[in-house]
Amino acid sequence: MRSHPLIVLKFGGSVLLNEDRLRIAVHEIYRWRRDGWRVVAVVSALAGRTDGILSKCASSGARPLAHAQAAALACGELESAAMLGLHLDRAGVPASMLTPGAVSLRANGDPLDADPVSIDIAPIVEALARDGVVVFPGFIACDDSGRTVTLGRGGSDLTALFLAHWLAADKCRLIKDVDALYVSDPARSDPAPRRYSRATFDDALATDGSIIQHKAVRLAKSHGTAFELGRINGVRPTLIGAESTEFSEIRDLPIRQTVALLGLGTVGGGVLELLTQMPESFEVVAALVLDSTKRRECEAPGLRLITTPHDALVPDTDIVVEAIGGIEPAATMALRALESGSHVVTVNKAVIAQRGDELSVAARLADRRLLCAAAVGGAAPVLERLASSPEQSFCVRGVLNGTSNFVLNQVAEGCSFEDAILTAQVLGLAEADPSRDLDGRDCLDKLAVIAGIAGRSRDASRVLEVQPITSDAAGDSPMRSRPSGRLRQVSTLHPDGTMDVRLAAVAQDDPLFDLPDEWNAAEIGWLDGRSEVVRGRGAGRWPTAESVLGDLLQLNREASQEASDVEDRTLTPEVLDV
Repeated sequence: MRSHPLIVLKFGGSVLLNEDRLRIAVHEIYRWRRDGWRVVAVVSALAGRTDGILSKCASSGARPLAHAQAAALACGELESAAMLGLHLDRAGVPASMLTPGAVSLRANGDPLDADPVSIDIAPIVEALARDGVVVFPGFIACDDSGRTVTLGRGGSDLTALFLAHWLAADKCRLIKDVDALYVSDPARSDPAPRRYSRATFDDALATDGSIIQHKAVRLAKSHGTAFELGRINGVRPTLIGAESTEFSEIRDLPIRQTVALLGLGTVGGGVLELLTQMPESFEVVAALVLDSTKRRECEAPGLRLITTPHDALVPDTDIVVEAIGGIEPAATMALRALESGSHVVTVNKAVIAQRGDELSVAARLADRRLLCAAAVGGAAPVLERLASSPEQSFCVRGVLNGTSNFVLNQVAEGCSFEDAILTAQVLGLAEADPSRDLDGRDCLDKLAVIAGIAGRSRDASRVLEVQPITSDAAGDSPMRSRPSGRLRQVSTLHPDGTMDVRLAAVAQDDPLFDLPDEWNAAEIGWLDGRSEVVRGRGAGRWPTAESVLGDLLQLNREASQEASDVEDRTLTPEVLDV
């Protein structure tokens, strides 16, 4: 397998203000997954949850024993971890939720302010190899008797740094409600305190402890574990554990970008809902719809609903999201958006397959970005991984259509072919006419997109064979009657540039075997002989919307980085050697 770096991300209660904010954590996790990282996400209780539990303990009528109180307090973190796991699953991101008991996380000392001492990392390593993401509740551990203990106020910081050390993580980042480490909490200081761009462990210990737990810093210092502290989608966090101190006036703040949505259907409506939860980064200014009077699940104040395609391209819009499908008017609108100075994010694999070269030239001439991660694989980051090293890719083999995979799985479980299609339509996984999914044309479009991302001509790729999924081919009988494996619609881009879509029975040790429901997976072969497998839900509103948002957040990071670089050229950071 291709080696992947590991990052430990910690989400505190100051970030997880409510359950909706768990979606923001999903976006941050997916950001690193699509860049090829394995992720351990450590979560605190939602804001106010711990204090609420403490109040219940105090009102119980008797002074609770420390271990009983610790067990009660653990409920907050366990709840957050479980809910984050559910949100990741809805977004189509594979993840395992593990508990301190599952990894024998042991801690000694005061049951309400214990110190972690040992852990069995094998279950975490195994889960990362399988899913790529592990969600872990911070703040809690077990003593030698198996009783629950807690790690003190702010103990999720300690959990994250303890895991980072034992897992030999490549990076550990504490996600806070501030963009960096400050001398004191900027929300409580006037004038604004000094901002560290690099800090020693002693610098962090000299702060008032309101931003980071000092016990966690002392642990990191004892092991020499440098770590970062910053915001969601940040680009300039503070490095803590540096050899010297560096202050900088340049803040790492999100750039608010305007967005126009072409289409408010299943995917467009999902994107709108996600964007309205991030008003600090995005403002949706217009949306192209068929019927402006139709009532929709998500309403955005001030949003202009437009029924004429030409009018939907609002001047000076930063980003245009194309989610209307088909070749026209989608391709023409995307071209006009690029030429007028907007970045374009599209979910339209047909447009990229047939007009991708033309759009890429237009983007290059306009110095704009054309992103299309959602066009292939849903939440499985197929294109993102290919784009990371396009010249190194050798071949791609995968299950690339979630609808077809869902239908085949349903038939394998004893459902009739017709009922399987109907169920997929009811769940929003299939169009009213699912023929493009079933006859392989959708997969051919995706293979053409993959070929383009991998640096090969979309037009020159020769199609060897396309096998449609029919009632007879699917078998209309349980798959357990097929001893050779599970039936999959396997799409392949071969080393010589040829492509095919075939029905094949895959064995249990095949990476395409364990794909329930509408899940997709792709095995990427690299020139160095190694392979990489990416997995995720491949159809539906939320996996596709998550992939679109991944592109939008990438553009937002690039804008933030560019703004910071401009400011960096006008300010000279102050460096203090201590």
